[in-house]
Amino acid sequence: MELETKQLVLAVKQIAEEKNLDEDSVQDVIEQAIAAAYRKDYGEKDQEINAAINIRTGDVSVTVAREAVKEVSDEITQISLDEAKKIKKTAKEGDMIEVIEKPKTFCRVAAQTAKQVILQKLREAEREHVLGEYQDKVGELLNGVIQRVESRVVHIDMGQASGILPQSEQIPGEYYSAGNRIKVVLKEVEKSARGPQLILTRASTEFIEHLFANEVPEMENGAVKLLLVKLVLEQRLLLNLLSQVLTL
Repeated sequence: MELETKQLVLAVKQIAEEKNLDEDSVQDVIEQAIAAAYRKDYGEKDQEINAAINIRTGDVSVTVAREAVKEVSDEITQISLDEAKKIKKTAKEGDMIEVIEKPKTFCRVAAQTAKQVILQKLREAEREHVLGEYQDKVGELLNGVIQRVESRVVHIDMGQASGILPQSEQIPGEYYSAGNRIKVVLKEVEKSARGPQLILTRASTEFIEHLFANEVPEMENGAVKLLLVKLVLEQRLLLNLLSQVLTL
């Protein structure tokens, strides 16, 4: 199967834009995939193989580590000492020599391996990006859209990640409906197998403080004490009424 480098270059740029990732991260993922595909076709399982793609020209090169030996018995993992010295003048028997090759074709199995590696690594890169972005927003008031409502949990679309509003963080008696916009405070960010999980709250001191700050200018000047917010929290009925008025 021919290696279509121009398509790889376009893929780097397109994926970086769509996933909001930097091009270097996407390029690194694709290079790992090319190395995995080369190892599948031409190398050994534990052989050190690295790949590089030139984003400007589309040229792909693969660096394969081979052991310098007097007599080659395995062309995949070894290189003759004479050939090794052409690459590295000081090479001696037993040295690992990095041989640069330019792959032209890959078999179907190797191409599939490359695709799987790309998808897996991109998911990991995207998760780390989202994790880093939302960790800086803990304690902030954010907007979301309710995706679905379960008996004890409300699932909320926060844009680049999904969040949950547990029953313990909900306002007692408040009604939630799929499709409605909602204001929440990001309480914490948890790692999960499916990616970063945002834990949200509407029953915290911070949530009410943010609402008051938006509606009462004196809050910004410190004229209204946080004590008032805590008192409001104790008045659940008033809290419910307040949230309905101020959050939509």
